[in-house]
Amino acid sequence: MKNLKSNLQLMACTLLASVSLLLTSGHFTAALASDQDLILIAAPSIADTYDDPEYAALFQDIVDFDITYANAIYGNDEVRIVVDAQTRSYFKGKVPDEVLINDYLPHIWARDYTVINPGKPVQFRYTPVTFEGDQSVADEMQGGFNAFANAKGLTFAQTDYLLDGGNIVDNHAGRVITTTRFLEDNDLSYEDGKAVLKELLNAKEVAILPPDEEVMAHSDGMAMFAEDNTIILNRYDDPMRTEITEELEASFPGIKIVEVDAMWDEADLSSACGVNVNATMTSKFIYMPHFGDQNSNDVLETIQANTSKTVIPVPASKVCKLGGSVRCLTLQLKGKAAQAVLRD
Repeated sequence: MKNLKSNLQLMACTLLASVSLLLTSGHFTAALASDQDLILIAAPSIADTYDDPEYAALFQDIVDFDITYANAIYGNDEVRIVVDAQTRSYFKGKVPDEVLINDYLPHIWARDYTVINPGKPVQFRYTPVTFEGDQSVADEMQGGFNAFANAKGLTFAQTDYLLDGGNIVDNHAGRVITTTRFLEDNDLSYEDGKAVLKELLNAKEVAILPPDEEVMAHSDGMAMFAEDNTIILNRYDDPMRTEITEELEASFPGIKIVEVDAMWDEADLSSACGVNVNATMTSKFIYMPHFGDQNSNDVLETIQANTSKTVIPVPASKVCKLGGSVRCLTLQLKGKAAQAVLRD
């Protein structure tokens, strides 16, 4: 009994010392299990709506989506909404308080201008396509994220190669998908493009697809990984279907390709409504955009039948008309990178 008491006292002292060290250093880190990811959501700022009636009309829809998405993640993976002081009241009481980070990120499309490769983050130079080719605007936006990252102690590799984060889809285990836009933006050959991405992302295999639209040309509206060796792919007509499947099969030997229907809005090809593969995949979960229709139910069922992860539907109809949905609105981090942001 005396030995048991001594051991318990020693454990308590060790725990207190650890807590004391964290507190005296000015940091306290939320617990993050090894099989959990951190999902960061960039809230819109109410300040951005004052001089922009068009954005003001969309503001509440984006807030509503952020709340729905965060609550779908909470209790499964870690989630934080980065929201400024002026906007915090729109979220207060609708998500747990711990989910809210008092800060600011310059745009809601956090996947594009931040970092990719969740465990070993890499930042490409943000492409100016969204800003009608104005590189200075893209650089300024990325600089806003870098200020946030520096304040949090989040470190990452950087490269001058141009890329939107939405144009990288990976299985977090060495397989990467992009489109030929990466080659065009950086004046690279097919072979050189693959070599560059392998080196920068520590990837073993890279597939470079023809894009299904020419404006953003993102791969994350075309395909997703459900497992390391399983891809969920939009069902395309030939000749595009053959081009895409042949590239995937040649680049990823032994890959399993499962095709699903995408209900594209033919009247607005910039819309992401009806595209279910724009999903966020973490270690144990897949957060899939759902549009309240039977096709979304069917796609969810198909994905669930082809993964060991739990597929969670996230209602995305309020944001998809903006050109993206679940994955586009996500900055995803793992391990030490995630812990840096979770440190208070």
